[in-house]
Amino acid sequence: MIKNIILIGNGSHAKKRIIPSLIQKKINIDRIFSSKDSLSKILINKKKIKNTTYYICTPPQTHFKISNFLLLKNQNVIVEKPAVLKLDELKKIKIALNKNKKIFFIENLMYRHSRMFSKFKSYWKQNKKKISKIEIKFLIPSFFKIGFRLKSKDKFVILHDIGIYPISLLNILGIKISDVKILSKTTYMNKLKQLNFLLKSNQLEIKINIGEKEKYNNSIILKQSNGLKVYFDKIFNGTKVDKKIITTNGKMKKTSLIKDKNCFIKFFGLNKNHFLKQNKNNIDLIENNIFLLNKIKSKI
Repeated sequence: MIKNIILIGNGSHAKKRIIPSLIQKKINIDRIFSSKDSLSKILINKKKIKNTTYYICTPPQTHFKISNFLLLKNQNVIVEKPAVLKLDELKKIKIALNKNKKIFFIENLMYRHSRMFSKFKSYWKQNKKKISKIEIKFLIPSFFKIGFRLKSKDKFVILHDIGIYPISLLNILGIKISDVKILSKTTYMNKLKQLNFLLKSNQLEIKINIGEKEKYNNSIILKQSNGLKVYFDKIFNGTKVDKKIITTNGKMKKTSLIKDKNCFIKFFGLNKNHFLKQNKNNIDLIENNIFLLNKIKSKI
């Protein structure tokens, strides 16, 4: 288990999710810095404590600069999604990791540690040849009033923020996208407010809707050609919450309740050896995510 954390980023996400989870897991929080603190200050103020890991939860555009600096100083780094946004940034991260095989660079996609995601993967593995359509929705009320999003000048902030969830999920499942079609989009202050798009992978159709909407929706529906539908509720939620899996074919309806635990606490229970083993897979996933992000952005 991680022993000590130096936290970079003190916004709402850190205060509501990261810090309480670290405290509950009894992990020492050595220092907390803001995204405005200089990199030299962050490193100079590091205490001489063994097994220290830096956790970065600053706005996405700052991730690369901070991560690359720390990796070149031989520090272990965990970063919130998306880890980096450009392929040339990822190339430099790879160079830093190749210089020291004893450090790790991990992107924290907390939903991967949930019971719901485990159930989803198991169902997909057993039934993927039968599935003809996937519908993914991640819609949040008052999206631009939360955290850094209002001040962000990033036109694609919804893609780089909540969009990374469905994109990473498709890449984790190994789904290769052959075509992208934008179905609809709305904007707010020169930024995408909501995006509705269609992806194709051979005969499989994937419809994704992300952004701001009055009613919260975080779900996936898997559809088979015979009419069977399986609905996975709150699949990207990483907190302790009750979730549902609903199976229906028009005639019958079956509901299963999933009591999920705090995924952040589960994540912080993993040890350094686990993260070191995940280095390459993590880098490959980040690279595939960037490729798909770029393909989608090129159509907007």
